[in-house]
Amino acid sequence: MKAIQFEPEVEEYLTLKSKRTAQIYGSGLTKFLTYYQNKHGEGKGFAHFLDRIFEEFKKPQRKQRRVAEIELSQFIDYLKDEKLSNNAIRLYFAAVQNFLKYKQVTVSMSFIDMPPPVEKRINGKHEWKIEQIKEFVDAAQPYRDKAIILCMFQSGLAVNEICELNYGDVQDELEASVLPLCLKLVRQKTNVEFKTFFGRDAVKYLKLYLGTRGDLKPEDPLFVKQRIRNDDERITPVVIQQSFSEIAKDLDFVKLKENAYNPARPHSLRAAFNSRLIGKIDETLREFWMGHAIGGVAKAYLNMPTEELRKLYMTAEEYLCIERTSREEIEAKGKVVKLPPEVEEKIKILTGEVEGLRNELAESRGYLNMLKETIDKEQVADLKAWLAELKHRRESEQADNEEKAKILKHEDKNFK
Repeated sequence: MKAIQFEPEVEEYLTLKSKRTAQIYGSGLTKFLTYYQNKHGEGKGFAHFLDRIFEEFKKPQRKQRRVAEIELSQFIDYLKDEKLSNNAIRLYFAAVQNFLKYKQVTVSMSFIDMPPPVEKRINGKHEWKIEQIKEFVDAAQPYRDKAIILCMFQSGLAVNEICELNYGDVQDELEASVLPLCLKLVRQKTNVEFKTFFGRDAVKYLKLYLGTRGDLKPEDPLFVKQRIRNDDERITPVVIQQSFSEIAKDLDFVKLKENAYNPARPHSLRAAFNSRLIGKIDETLREFWMGHAIGGVAKAYLNMPTEELRKLYMTAEEYLCIERTSREEIEAKGKVVKLPPEVEEKIKILTGEVEGLRNELAESRGYLNMLKETIDKEQVADLKAWLAELKHRRESEQADNEEKAKILKHEDKNFK
């Protein structure tokens, strides 16, 4: 399913928002557009909605209908039927309300039955153990979710940064099978340029996931929503949050509580990256990998050759590994087994003996074939002699029987 194309005035509005806000509001506007077209017909969008609103303004006040308030009230009912949470409904409503405000349309909340917000009473994050990360990955069903979990955990990237990645961000090193894989990014929140890495485990599941996507272009999203086949719409933080909640509810070590944040939410993996490396590597390097603003020191790390940073990451990867580190993978691929000299000599002797036995076997087979052929010839000669003797014996017996018959016949005549 292709992403819904907004009208130019909606696109113009979104360009005035931060990238993060535009992404969230875009989801709300998309939801409203789906509702609106289901009600008014395909092809009807925000232009149609605004035209109806402004047409009412031309009428005398007593004849004007509150088109915006009526549509938004029905939109809220639609979202309730979709089983969205109160907080999600409020967020999607705010997206449409803010767009209308941009178009100088004020929505009176006096006529809107807005569901109350649900407060998140508990904001704790799960403190991950490495075996729990593995269990979390194993519990995730599609390769996409497995890859997202490990990419976040092994890089320290935030959920919105994972969503913003394109295939071009990983293409060169992924296709060249470079480990660990280096990412060169700019953190939108702080406008900080930084580098981080995907370890061997993240790269493994990323390749498995991308193998289900077919040919990709550099500008294609690295992760897509994947609700239906061939869905190429960029994934959002909300979708990842929902996926993580679904995975977490079946895990005993994650304690989900009513009206509370999911302890195993995406941000907990970024926090786990940070906590597992505390005291293991240089603090400033850890902050640099996470895209934190660290002043002039960041520039020093940024200018450091990527291969040197890659080696530094390898020392940290052992604390972030659930299967195998990049170093172990590289060593396994390039490993040559060197046997002791006495073992190699023994193998050489045994190889010679096997070759000798092979030659002897070939000679024996030749001898056996000759013997078989000789036996076959002798048997044929014996058979011919036996058949000749048998024929002679039968002819003799026949002649004797004929002679005896003549004698008996003659004697019988004389007797009469």
